[in-house]
Amino acid sequence: MAHLLVYLYKIKPEAKEKFLEISAKTNKKFQEYGGVTEQIFKLSPSSKNYGISLIPEKLDVKEDEELWIGLLHFQSEEHVRITMEDFDSDKEVNELLNEFVAHVAPLDHILFGEFVSEHTTIKR
Repeated sequence: MAHLLVYLYKIKPEAKEKFLEISAKTNKKFQEYGGVTEQIFKLSPSSKNYGISLIPEKLDVKEDEELWIGLLHFQSEEHVRITMEDFDSDKEVNELLNEFVAHVAPLDHILFGEFVSEHTTIKR
């Protein structure tokens, strides 16, 4: 089953360049350990609400913050375990994490989730 690690980041707009710089460096390290490239997106404003809650409201994103999402794709749970075990124990990665917390966002501004594909087929 395919796995997806999802990171949500609430950052100040002035920290955007540092965020992207650190993300590029960690992405290279991620690839060194067998991961596929990380995809990063910034949430764009939406006028749609259709009576449902919008993500920024639910995540309590402040007016002076932007919401970004990082997506890491893996082939299997084992692929996640092997890749992330090596990645998380890398000295440079840990230094980048410390730099991230000091200059981009504290850890309580990062949300994480692991998603597993159920391989359902959509017929048209």
